[in-house]
Amino acid sequence: MSAPTQIDDQPIAATFFGEGKWLTDFVTPDALEVQELHESLTKGLSNVEDRLLACWEWVAEQVKYVSFVQAKLSVNGKTAVQNDYWQEPSQTIRTKIGNCANKAFLLASLARQDLLPNQVNVVLGNLNQPPGAGGHAWVEVYYNSNSYIMESTKSDMQPMVATRVADIYEPVMYFNDEVVSAIEGKTLLTPFTAVYADWLRDYLDFAYIEGRK
Repeated sequence: MSAPTQIDDQPIAATFFGEGKWLTDFVTPDALEVQELHESLTKGLSNVEDRLLACWEWVAEQVKYVSFVQAKLSVNGKTAVQNDYWQEPSQTIRTKIGNCANKAFLLASLARQDLLPNQVNVVLGNLNQPPGAGGHAWVEVYYNSNSYIMESTKSDMQPMVATRVADIYEPVMYFNDEVVSAIEGKTLLTPFTAVYADWLRDYLDFAYIEGRK
């Protein structure tokens, strides 16, 4: 597989009132709620792998997985509805509900407490399994000279699976709290509109990209 190439940060409109947020804003290792949860989950654990597994277990078991998070926000009579809401990790901790993206954002933010930015990524891509491929999000960590996939939507599977044997996972975009990258040939490299993954089209804030906000 080709190595990912760094690209510009991507504006996302999966929140309320058409608010534009950068893709990297959804991984928040510096958030107080994330740091407090990590401290409580890893207390007494000195081994990094044990700490990662404790974080994975909480996200996989305590955050209920749903395909889509529908949310509504009302402010002085003005209401915005988001049919597939991308929560920040702090919100996911409090609601304990999340889609694959929400859960991956939280797990990556927790993993970043123990690993460097270049060791942790949320991956947006395709999950190739019967009856067909579909858009998905997961976490990939680089630890002890190996790359591992951490699937946070289910608790009844191995927490860390070697990337080299996880053939059903097809990465398209990688990002953490600092950088975004994409696999050449698995992206739609369209200048200015920046639709790098076709299934991500609904979330990109084109007005923000085109300078209309």
